[in-house]
Amino acid sequence: MSTLDMPTTAMDRTLRGLVSSEIQLNIGAVLHFDGQPPQLGDIRDYIGTRLAALPALAAWMPQGARRWTVVDEVDLSSHVAEYVVPVQENLEQVVVELAKTPLPEDAPHWRMWLLRGYAPDRYALLYLVHHSVQDGAGMLRTLESLFAPGVPESESSAAYHGFAQNPRASARTRMQCAATDLRSLRSLGTWDLPESRPTHEVGFAWSRVPTGTLTSIARASGCTRNDVYVAALAHALASWQSEIRGTADLPDMPLLVSANVRRPDEVALAGNRTAISYLRLPGTPLPFDQRLAGTVSATVPLKSPTVRAALRRNFDSTPAWLMRTTFSALSTPRRAPTSVSNVVLRHPLALHGDPVTAIDPITTTLGGLPLSVLLLVNGDTATACFRASAGLPGLDRIHRTWEQTLLSWESDAATLSRS
Repeated sequence: MSTLDMPTTAMDRTLRGLVSSEIQLNIGAVLHFDGQPPQLGDIRDYIGTRLAALPALAAWMPQGARRWTVVDEVDLSSHVAEYVVPVQENLEQVVVELAKTPLPEDAPHWRMWLLRGYAPDRYALLYLVHHSVQDGAGMLRTLESLFAPGVPESESSAAYHGFAQNPRASARTRMQCAATDLRSLRSLGTWDLPESRPTHEVGFAWSRVPTGTLTSIARASGCTRNDVYVAALAHALASWQSEIRGTADLPDMPLLVSANVRRPDEVALAGNRTAISYLRLPGTPLPFDQRLAGTVSATVPLKSPTVRAALRRNFDSTPAWLMRTTFSALSTPRRAPTSVSNVVLRHPLALHGDPVTAIDPITTTLGGLPLSVLLLVNGDTATACFRASAGLPGLDRIHRTWEQTLLSWESDAATLSRS
């Protein structure tokens, strides 16, 4: 083994230190293929040919380490396995159970499973990686490198391409971003409900909508698909909160939004390069146009390459102790936000000519946050993974409300376009 001449980030070390027997900090994706299932040995051999382009898959971090350790040879016989799924109906439950699997502690922190047996002409690959090793963007680069190997780093889905403009962040912009982050520590009490119960049980749920639904709403409203995604989630949470609290005052909703700050030359590297931005949205139910307008206004800074550059500078300079302290403060019910992430895969994937027909993202929940959501846009489908605390009544149905909200808004957007 050797030590990679690249330091771990404060975020990497913080996530590595969040050890819990109840919740595994695993992220990843399930890739669904059309084609005859391959042999396990073929999968291992193929991945072996791609490891040179994937340095993150050879890296791991001992507890407390400040640099990555790299193995001389990745033991694919232990990292890549198979699981026979007897019937299609069991596939999602198998994924849920495997996603809770502890990843290797003293070896590269990832695993992959070939899922087969549920159909003669379909199979799936489940890729899991510890969040300290990769964020959502890094995970996308792994998928591209394995299943779309011709994509250059400059065109990767993993990079924030706004950095191509070479934006420069002033000290004032950096201070403004830091002040926004400090506001996330305010106590709003969104999750402080008498009906809630302490629990480490966190559910899994997926919701899928056509990408065209997000696009049509965004075009009609003059915003981005990410704005629509976040606004619909805020609407669903406001509706849930209204049902739980009744006519009582409804506190605002804090959201921690992941902002990609990964440069093109960093797409394949191990570690997190995601800054966290704080949004505070109204907790009362609002009409479609008001909800979207308020969300668009709140997300304006995130669309600025200059602000992203400031977030990256702050990310690079934040010490691990401060990041750990912030995570600890945000884990209390009165301060806890919803974690919101969105990634877009811009290239089609395939394995030996078998096309990837669908991708289901897998996210985790950090430090006791009651709700974490990851949206992955892939071609014609946008799929969101919801991790909701079982201790909050009705929150396990929030994914259905989000989906219904988008379908309803699509009709509203069509009416708006015709007017």
